Amino acid sequence: MQHRTLRCPRAAIVPATIVAGVTVLTVLAATPAAAAPTATTVRIAAPSSATIGEPFDLDVTIPATTDVYAYEITIDTDEDALAVVDGSVSGPDGGFDRVEQDADSITIVHSRLGTSPALSGDLATSLTLTPTAAGDTDLAVASVVLVGSDGSSTTLTDPASTTVSVAAVPTPAPTVAPNPTPSTSTAPTPGSTVTAVPAGAGGAPVRPAGGALAWTGADVAPWAAASLALLALGTTLVTLRARRARRERNGDAA
Repeated sequence: MQHRTLRCPRAAIVPATIVAGVTVLTVLAATPAAAAPTATTVRIAAPSSATIGEPFDLDVTIPATTDVYAYEITIDTDEDALAVVDGSVSGPDGGFDRVEQDADSITIVHSRLGTSPALSGDLATSLTLTPTAAGDTDLAVASVVLVGSDGSSTTLTDPASTTVSVAAVPTPAPTVAPNPTPSTSTAPTPGSTVTAVPAGAGGAPVRPAGGALAWTGADVAPWAAASLALLALGTTLVTLRARRARRERNGDAA
């Protein structure tokens, strides 16, 4: 008995191939594709005014996000006006935060750690800046890059900005010491009583009224001059008498 090999007609192979292809496409279409992280805007906040040398906080918020595993925020500013305080950056819990300042650009990076889940909702980060020059300084978010758990990314280029007016350190006014009031004082002798004498116009002492104690502010210049004149006169009289007596003694001796 002969066995015949059954062959499928060519017309039956083509429909089977088409059916298999359609089945594969249907399965692939049924597999959900990974979605990129989503966000629509960003907010930035800082005080409207500051003073050189006094640090202030800069806050950046990305609201209404989904499936964010990491993000990078780039902020444009003037490096000669503001300086990042080392170690001041903070972000969502369960991640690693880093900040770098390069020329006029500040970059904030956040990444989840290990098996930490992706983030959704409002994402907030902050850092501290120190003003180094006076004037109006702009802080503008140039871009925000969001990275999903599958590596897909979304970039926000709609900038948000704010301006900080930096004032110079105020200079303290010099302190002027008051002029002391002139006064005349006489050192007291041991056991004596010191009586204050009021000064009159021009600083001259005022003589006490009748019956008052002796005053110590008298003008002694005229008395001193008279005393010197009397002393000179007395000296002259003594000298003349001595000469007269000498002549008389010499005459008697002759």
